[in-house]
Amino acid sequence: MRPRTLFAALLLAGHADAATVTVTHIGTPAAAQVAIDHAAGIWGGILTSPVDIKVRVTWFPLGASTLGVTFPNGRRDFAGAPLPLTWYATALANSIAGMELNPGESDMDVYLNSGADWYLGLDGLPPAGQHDLVSVALHEMGHGLGFVGLSKKVGGDGSLGLLQMADFAPLTTSFPWPQLDTLPGVFDVFLSDEQDGPLTMMANPGTQLGAAMTGGQLRFNGPLVLAANGGQGARVYAPSTFALGSSCVHFNEATYPPGNPNELMTPFSAPGDANHWPGPLGLAVMQDIGWMLAPDVGLHAPDEAARLAAWPNPVDDVLHLGAAPAEAVLTVRDLDGREVLRTRATNAVDASGWCAGAYVLERRAGAVVQRTVVIKRQAGR
Repeated sequence: MRPRTLFAALLLAGHADAATVTVTHIGTPAAAQVAIDHAAGIWGGILTSPVDIKVRVTWFPLGASTLGVTFPNGRRDFAGAPLPLTWYATALANSIAGMELNPGESDMDVYLNSGADWYLGLDGLPPAGQHDLVSVALHEMGHGLGFVGLSKKVGGDGSLGLLQMADFAPLTTSFPWPQLDTLPGVFDVFLSDEQDGPLTMMANPGTQLGAAMTGGQLRFNGPLVLAANGGQGARVYAPSTFALGSSCVHFNEATYPPGNPNELMTPFSAPGDANHWPGPLGLAVMQDIGWMLAPDVGLHAPDEAARLAAWPNPVDDVLHLGAAPAEAVLTVRDLDGREVLRTRATNAVDASGWCAGAYVLERRAGAVVQRTVVIKRQAGR
């Protein structure tokens, strides 16, 4: 099997408009363009966004071991950003802002291996010796849309937000490489080690973070992933030897093997293997990081009635909530599922004693369930 990706991207939070994904091809053969454009159309049918998503695809010899590499463009602290000091793919940032924040730049640069033996059909039935181009292009664009973080490990130290363009030489981006400033991506916010907790709560850089990145115990603990996975986070690929661009940015290969509905966003693709859909957990990840799904997609985006209003977010002390019926029960859990608070109907809670990090709030009143994610700010920020 070959790795599908070296490095990937950050994500979109959509609005009510259907997504339009436009692809610019650099050296791509005409028959391959059809397959890649088909993959772009699949994502366009899944997501909603008022701003076109711009994909730049380069047909390039990546060597014998890599099928694709994706670099996202990114922005942080833009107007309307849900989380401060957090990186978002420009596609996501554009969608949240409702305007193009990176005019003249692509939202992602995708390199596809010109030397691979590709199956160019659209039917998802590649022969045993060929790699399905639609599947690999769909996977790479998924990274470009935000299924990725900013993890790196040097020696024993792991880090978030210390990636450099030089780490991926000789490949380059068509847009300026951002100053990542030791900050996480929105995907990273939901990553948690089963023993030591959220990655974003660890010293960065640091050995604890490095151990978590190679300990095989990472999960993506977004609230919609938890809901779609029986209350458990989705296991993330974190092998004992860190692989830049594969570790911490994919679902775990052994947990979601070929044939599993969630295999698309795993790190390896075997000849003869094909998957043309992100799967329920892949779709849930997209929603957790901010995407809205098209109304006819199998896992629907929650409507406004299912969203628990909570402000300010991030919070320092008092967190205000939307009106609650008398019988409502509010539960607050950290990303490891540990219960922090359980209380009956209330419109405000004291968050001053919570540790810094992300929390899942769930309010139940009979059959009505509302959820949201709130960030407790670190002291001094």
